[in-house]
Amino acid sequence: MAQSRNSSGKKRSSSGGRKNSSSSSARKTSGRASPRSSRSPSRSAVSASPSLADWFHAFTKTRAFIPVASVAVITVLVLIDLLLSWNNYDRFFKILGFELLIVGIIWVIGLVLSFGETTPSSED
Repeated sequence: MAQSRNSSGKKRSSSGGRKNSSSSSARKTSGRASPRSSRSPSRSAVSASPSLADWFHAFTKTRAFIPVASVAVITVLVLIDLLLSWNNYDRFFKILGFELLIVGIIWVIGLVLSFGETTPSSED
């Protein structure tokens, strides 16, 4: 390292006081990306406020999700039935009855299949 003297007579390093590290320069020239640069930024750094998807995911974990989702699905189905029936009440109730039959059959099939599952008992 070359050293020189400044006006006050103190020795000064030409490297600016930095240590010469061969490992850091070898790391930079190795051609591989460092693991830190390949990682994506953390979630908190990307967005500060929660998105709609975050709110919905949190809502699905609550006890109110099943009743609210059930009411929403029933409302959408009834509105679709009204749209398809073109304000003809006979057709509306036929479509609604058909849907209720399908739901009842699916419920009975699920009930029968659940009888086949065994639950762990406390008997040893």
